[in-house]
Parts: sequence; C-alpha cells; structure tokens
Amino acid sequence: MLGISVDFNAANQAWAAQLGLKYPLLADTRREMTRGYGVLNDDPSAATDPKRIAGYLRAIATVMVVDKAGVVRYIRDSRPRNTIPVEEILAVAEKLR
Repeated sequence: MLGISVDFNAANQAWAAQLGLKYPLLADTRREMTRGYGVLNDDPSAATDPKRIAGYLRAIATVMVVDKAGVVRYIRDSRPRNTIPVEEILAVAEKLR
C-alpha cells in the first residue's frame, strides 16, 4: 500500500505520524501522478474563486487500487471523510493476488 500526496516529505511524515499511518506516503510535489490519475483539482477557475482556491492544485481525496501494470482496478472519491468501503477495496485487492 502506498499513499500519494501533493505535500512535501516533511508534511507527509507529520501527517502520517498524527494519523498513525502504517504505509509510506509519496510526495507528488510536481503533481504528475495525481494529474495522470485524474485526481488533481487543476480547474483554473478555482484559482480565482475565494470559496475554491484552497483546494486548487490539491489532490482530490481518492482511494484507488492499481495493479502492477499501472491499470486502475478500483477508484472511489473518499469524500466525505470516513466513507472508505474497506471490505470492497480488500475484495478488489484480493482478486489481484
């Protein structure tokens, strides 16, 4: 398991410690992976909207299962928080074994 964030390593480490995460977080500061997987909020109109600017160039909270070939086998927006269907994700991951 690997988490991806657009934050720098130090921020990722602090966040992981605070949440007690047991998996590494990749720092996608160039936003290449988040953009490539279509989960980057890069709508230019957000940059000029006071209500949306805080999320501009931030990753959309998403859970995905990607196989070894890089093919997305499962994707789900995880907003609002704590709506991640763990059993569903584990079932998809088990099929990939």
